[in-house]
Amino acid sequence: MKRKLLLFLCFIPFILISQSKLGNAKDSLSKQSSSGTTSNSNSSSRSSNNDGFFDDFFAQILYDITLGIGIGDAEYREISPYPYYYDKQGEYLKGFEDVGKRSSLRIGANYVINRINSLEFNAVFKPIPLIGIEASHLRFSEQTLFNSESLNISSIMLNYYRFREQYFSVWWGFGATYVGNEVDTWGGTFSVGTEIYPVKPISLHIGWKRSFINEGKVDVFKSQVKYHLKKTALYTGYHNYQLGSETVSGLVLGLEYTF
Repeated sequence: MKRKLLLFLCFIPFILISQSKLGNAKDSLSKQSSSGTTSNSNSSSRSSNNDGFFDDFFAQILYDITLGIGIGDAEYREISPYPYYYDKQGEYLKGFEDVGKRSSLRIGANYVINRINSLEFNAVFKPIPLIGIEASHLRFSEQTLFNSESLNISSIMLNYYRFREQYFSVWWGFGATYVGNEVDTWGGTFSVGTEIYPVKPISLHIGWKRSFINEGKVDVFKSQVKYHLKKTALYTGYHNYQLGSETVSGLVLGLEYTF
């Protein structure tokens, strides 16, 4: 009896380690309001509260858009063929150079070093210097003692580039995020970010994005240091993902290319 108890105690750490963080994340993101089945009046009240929240959310977005266009930097800008095409200028040009572009496309991929594998593919298309359409796909995978888990998150964003200067840009955006696997839910998303070009060939990227999925949320925070080699950029930094009740973070290694 003592031997069995000792063996059980020895295996407790392995059992705990085998518990899946991604499984917990999917459970928390799948949860809806626990009061939804109590009564029709409670359900109606919750629906009204949610409608009020989203009304306020989109009203704030509309206000920011109007305010941004009204007082934002309206000076003419063009896009450089690639960052630091001119030694002391980053992504945006004032429009007096013959090589400036009105549109651009940037694609990239990155990997976060963590016990949970995280691979992301992303693209940003700017049809005009003021607006960007950003798409991303994140795949998380985890291998435990007894099983494997995966979680896929895709988002599409419309970004407004509020400041477009030679040495930095600042944007915010809104869109939608889809969480797959057992969650299978769309949610509203907003984001803010900046790119800073202090000195050739280095730039800094900081961005934050929040998605509302059922009663939970998905937060993505990125801080990157990029090294530019003409149209190619190599980068490292730190990414933090809040997936419902669970957090995945670590050192990131990435690559991007500008067309």
